Amino acid sequence: MEAQRFPEDYDGIVSGCPAINWHRFIPAIFWPQVVMVNSKTFVSKAKLEAATAAAIAACDTSDGVTDRVIDDPLRCDWDPKALVGTKVDDDTFTEADADVIRKIWEGPRGQDGSFLWHGMARGADLSALAGTSGSPLKGRPFGIPLEWFQYFLLQDPKWDFTTLTPAGFELLWRQSVEQYGAVIGTDDPDLTRLRDRGGKVIIYHGLTDQLIPAEGTVDYYKRVQQRMGGAEKTAQFTRLFLAPGVDHGFRGAGPTPIGVMDAIISWVEEGRAPDKLMAEKRDSNRKIIQTRPLFPYPQIAKYKGTGSTDDAENFVAHSPGK
Repeated sequence: MEAQRFPEDYDGIVSGCPAINWHRFIPAIFWPQVVMVNSKTFVSKAKLEAATAAAIAACDTSDGVTDRVIDDPLRCDWDPKALVGTKVDDDTFTEADADVIRKIWEGPRGQDGSFLWHGMARGADLSALAGTSGSPLKGRPFGIPLEWFQYFLLQDPKWDFTTLTPAGFELLWRQSVEQYGAVIGTDDPDLTRLRDRGGKVIIYHGLTDQLIPAEGTVDYYKRVQQRMGGAEKTAQFTRLFLAPGVDHGFRGAGPTPIGVMDAIISWVEEGRAPDKLMAEKRDSNRKIIQTRPLFPYPQIAKYKGTGSTDDAENFVAHSPGK
């Protein structure tokens, strides 16, 4: 919001897992509960974790490195139907379980099947938004989207979320977009004033963010590129870095981005645009056990094929599709 509305406030901005597209993603992250309520299938934490582990196992090596990380969740299309019939904590994984998880990954859709917003990434902690509790299991919604529906959209603090149908969800999602887009959408791609005064922005986002889908940030950045004259012109003042295998707090199986403040200071004060960020993983004794470069979107880090996969020196920038 600072970059979009008050660009004169700061010379440089670091934006981590930004809550942009608020009017879209906040109602959208209620979707897992809507799916479970309307299918009458509440999936246990153990089954959610089993599906996540299986997806990671299936897509881990697609980048040539085995590290319990899906480097590009958008390219992972593993289907949970593969788990149907297997035992998870003495309970059988069912077709209904698979359908719920598939719809959560797919994300909210309208009654005609049209895209509303991005779903959770394969590899992200599904229980953050598809929480359940009790016996028998019942939905346990994440508080922020629940209160968005109660207080902002319906203005009814006693509203019972278990009455929400997919059709009702679509109407309320569209109400959120129309009613609050201009207020708190924070998705304006026009950064002309920021650019013209010499401002710089580094955006970075964990690809297994369990609360704010990284795809929404990618979508915003693409719109900035389109509005501001293309990829090269945009990169002169705003760059996006995606961090594989880490969540909303930049924790997870992947390495955590470091030195981001140093990078923005160097860009603002010395004119050195960040061609890469570094990420590192430490053990329980705080010893560094893995380093990895993060390159500006759409580039990704590609293993050279030789040397330790825990050493950043053995990775180079690669543009997907080339």
